[in-house]
Amino acid sequence: MGDERQMFPELLGDLDAVSAYDLQKPLIEIASGTSSFGPMREWHIWYHYLLGRLVPRSHEAHVSYLLESLLTGFMAIYPNGVYHEPYSGFREDVLLTLGRSIMDSECWNGSDIAIGNVLRRSNNNPRQVWIWWDASGDLSASLFFCLKYLPESAIEAWLRSVLDIQSPHWRAQVLVWLLGAHEILNGTVRWPSEFSMEARPYIGWEWSHCLRPELAGTDDSGSPPTEAFIAAENRAAALGMLRAYFTEDRFLEWMDGISSVYYLEAELQELPSAFESIYVRGMT
Repeated sequence: MGDERQMFPELLGDLDAVSAYDLQKPLIEIASGTSSFGPMREWHIWYHYLLGRLVPRSHEAHVSYLLESLLTGFMAIYPNGVYHEPYSGFREDVLLTLGRSIMDSECWNGSDIAIGNVLRRSNNNPRQVWIWWDASGDLSASLFFCLKYLPESAIEAWLRSVLDIQSPHWRAQVLVWLLGAHEILNGTVRWPSEFSMEARPYIGWEWSHCLRPELAGTDDSGSPPTEAFIAAENRAAALGMLRAYFTEDRFLEWMDGISSVYYLEAELQELPSAFESIYVRGMT
């Protein structure tokens, strides 16, 4: 956009020597550039060059996790699904690596999350709060990624595996995400660009605002444009599973676990009640 084109020569060298911040910048350029100007072959090539090399570093962060920028870039390049694979098996490989990154061993301490390595990173701020009332960007982007790219037949089993993790921190964040994602699950909101920064809870992530409906129309892969960020059949499968899963007893079990960590209960405040009205009582 300036008089001189920005280049990233450091990407041709040792990527291990490049900081998370300096790696986020080209990923953001790829995602925002595709969103603003349509797909370009060089962005496609560079994204795939970076993807395989940066998945092992996806939990590094500068303000936000590198994982968020990797996921946003993928969603911008493949807005209508992986219609043409760069190689046979690419779609499955991405689901098994990028899609499962948040389950890496460094993110977990036994059955609970490794605090500081995943989800909320720190309460090092004047108010000494973790901001558990909003969905962490790495979680939100990862859940939307799987919901978008998994086949409908896999949604129920995948979502059950997410809900069955008993970590109080994990469940608090999944509860927040499901509450914030309800409007995209029921079709009221269609693309992440529609997420309000003022929403409580907020479920956006790094540059998710550039994921907008225009991407579907400018995709040059030959794929038919999708009408919404998440396909209707995947949304229906998720809502059907949630309707069956969240009985009153199950919800109380979740709340018992969440309330065992004092700052989770304190920061969530009214959000569990809002969740209960939608997913427990409203879906019965």
